[in-house]
Amino acid sequence: MQQPVPFGKYILLERISVGGMAEVFKAKSFGVKGFAKIIAIKKILPQLAEDVHFVDMFVNEAKTSVQLTHANICQIFDLGREGNDHYIAMEYIGGKDLLSLHNYFRRTRVRMPVHLVAYIAARMCEGLDYAHRRKGQDGEPLGIVHRDVSPQNVIVSYDGGVKIIDFGIAKARTRNYQETQAGVLKGKFGYMSPEQIEGAREIDHRSDIFAIGTVVHELLTGKRLFLGDSDFATLEMVRNAEVPAASMTNPEVPPELDNILFRALTRNPDDRYAWASDMADDLNELGHAMGRAFNAQALGEWMVEHFAADIAKEKARHEIYAEIDGTSSPDDSTELDATKVDDPLNAPMMGSLNSIEEEEETALWEPLEEKQLPPARPQPRHMRPTVDALPAVSRQPAAAPPAAAATVDARPPLAMTTERRSGNSTRRDLLVALALVLLAGAGGVLAYRALDAHKTGGPTAGLVVRVDPPEDVTIYVDNQVVAGRSPFVQKELAVGPHALRVEHNGYQPWVGTVDVRQDEVTEKQVKLAPVAAVPARVLFVISPPDAALTVDGHVVTAGELASYLSVPSGRDVVVEARREGYETHRETLRADPGVSRTLNVALVPTKGSLFVDSNPPGDVVVDGQRRGRTPQSLHDLDVTREYVVRVERQGYEAHEERVRFGERRDVQVEPRLKPAGRRP
Repeated sequence: MQQPVPFGKYILLERISVGGMAEVFKAKSFGVKGFAKIIAIKKILPQLAEDVHFVDMFVNEAKTSVQLTHANICQIFDLGREGNDHYIAMEYIGGKDLLSLHNYFRRTRVRMPVHLVAYIAARMCEGLDYAHRRKGQDGEPLGIVHRDVSPQNVIVSYDGGVKIIDFGIAKARTRNYQETQAGVLKGKFGYMSPEQIEGAREIDHRSDIFAIGTVVHELLTGKRLFLGDSDFATLEMVRNAEVPAASMTNPEVPPELDNILFRALTRNPDDRYAWASDMADDLNELGHAMGRAFNAQALGEWMVEHFAADIAKEKARHEIYAEIDGTSSPDDSTELDATKVDDPLNAPMMGSLNSIEEEEETALWEPLEEKQLPPARPQPRHMRPTVDALPAVSRQPAAAPPAAAATVDARPPLAMTTERRSGNSTRRDLLVALALVLLAGAGGVLAYRALDAHKTGGPTAGLVVRVDPPEDVTIYVDNQVVAGRSPFVQKELAVGPHALRVEHNGYQPWVGTVDVRQDEVTEKQVKLAPVAAVPARVLFVISPPDAALTVDGHVVTAGELASYLSVPSGRDVVVEARREGYETHRETLRADPGVSRTLNVALVPTKGSLFVDSNPPGDVVVDGQRRGRTPQSLHDLDVTREYVVRVERQGYEAHEERVRFGERRDVQVEPRLKPAGRRP
């Protein structure tokens, strides 16, 4: 867990993303009578803070963005300045951006159901349409064009909301900051429109519609739409706008959705949807026609099923953050150490801001390479050297330590900074003074824990934690993430009891206490117990729709077929469908725990034979087609349909009858023809 940092009237809790131009922090704001709210703070990177030209654009674009109030647009609360840092306070969105979803699909080989992708696309269209049509106080259109609609700028919240972020930054970047930010659009060329590539003077809202089509196409197929071997090749692909049908990669995509994307992705803006709302109308109509839940609740349920572990971790963080109050103002002497690299275990809960995108093709079925941490940035000139942060170890007070024992070895991603003075005694005094300042300020709760727990110069011991299974675990010591795999070794830990928690997806969390003894290395063995198998969810699409379906012997009702059905996971499940006139369909299904998927079950009609003979012989006509002279045998007929059989002979009355197979597979028609004009 990162240490909180006072920042003006806010407290920065943890950094959740950083890009080439700005960084975003989860923060806490305070009001009267104990009011508090988790928000996001986006601030210009230190190396850009002194660029007057960029700051002016940042401020002007923020003033425009604050006028946008829509359910599908991230809300802006405040524009301010703290010291030399300009910042924007905005809505915090707990969820995943579409780029994170792409990466999740690659790791898990899961696709989001098509109707939920269509729902996300419709909400994107509605949010952008609102921005495109927004007028100022003078009644004139503001002419807002996002210009950077890309996967990292669309967030799906855990409750099923869809939010578009970064209107202002995108517009400022593409128009006015190219001379000092060369290459800032690297990786974004694939989400431009052809008119942007060709440098058209007037870029209107239809450019965003093209970008929507690109993002949605990739979400359906799981791979990049426009990505060449070089930037130039990518630009050429966008300029030519040659788009394959998404259904060629994802057979669950209906033709209607292909047509919607083709219209959004046409090279000529005049051939696209005139407004994003027109595209939203078509998507909404398609969603309802698909006969499945087309709402935020369905999307939220899907997110909860697939990201339950992330939601639980965020909830645990917020429970700790709830203890932080804003009873006093932060001290101006504390600054943020932006040179520290964030803890890799703290996955971003909000879309990354201007993050550099992967250049390789995003293929749904390829393994995801291990993500490398970015190198630490050089320390900005205007920031003071940092002091090692206080680790959370013991809660027992300690006597004044000897000067030689004042070294601290902890590495939280965010740390408080102050002036470093020579001498171990001076350093110790600074540590104590800094902690007391935090005690008096808004970050007092966690600072108190750190100070009270730190026995400077007191007895320490070692701790080794071994976990079975060892990979992909999250180890917490005293509510702080300390390791992502086993074994974990801590050389210097205060003597006494420490809270220990171990988490692993698919296993029950282990919670306990470990007692560290002086001058000993305490070893703790933790064996995690698998959680009970989480059922999978399957949406069965049956053809013909009135066929009887059973899953492991359970008869599925028509009502159950209308939505996802929970099925056992991790083992073989027998799926069987029957209908008169069709071959029985039987298959074995093995679903992964907690995964939602669609299963198409198409029954094949059984074949029937028709034998036609007559006295005297005549010509056989079936459904208007002549099939030869009697006797005549016809095979490979569809037993589910009706046939009109007619026997004709010159000078005789024609015989005609309708034939149905029913449960039979062989039908005979043997009429005795009557001479023409003969009365019975």
